[in-house]
Amino acid sequence: MSEQKTIPTLFWAVAGLFLLWNAFGCYMYVMEMTMSDEAYAEGFGEAMLALRPTIPTWVTGTFAIAVWVGLLGAIMFLMRKKVAFPLFVLSLLSAIVSFSYVFMNSEVQEASKMPFWVMPVIVIGMGIVEVIVSKRKIAKGILT
Repeated sequence: MSEQKTIPTLFWAVAGLFLLWNAFGCYMYVMEMTMSDEAYAEGFGEAMLALRPTIPTWVTGTFAIAVWVGLLGAIMFLMRKKVAFPLFVLSLLSAIVSFSYVFMNSEVQEASKMPFWVMPVIVIGMGIVEVIVSKRKIAKGILT
């Protein structure tokens, strides 16, 4: 009989955190894409509403890739599959591309209700954590 590897409790806690984080990202994507103009203005401000029609398709597309691929990566991580690593990498790269628009567009920066860099830093930071943790779990044989 083969010996089954014991998975630390911390792994399951981290996997749950990754799943919740990425599910929240998908929720935010769906909410933002389906918001009425009135709700959008209430959530993001009138200045952002005025810019909403000018957001390029590639920004919306890379936002979608980042959140949905991230969720798939979290599910694969929870299932202990090493494919979680390249999925997290793709999600992170997509987030970086999507957020590059914010960093290149002074109108968006000025229209933002909070410092424009806060959410990108949090999201990219969490993406880096997911990539590093999944790579380490592959090296330890926890993701197979």
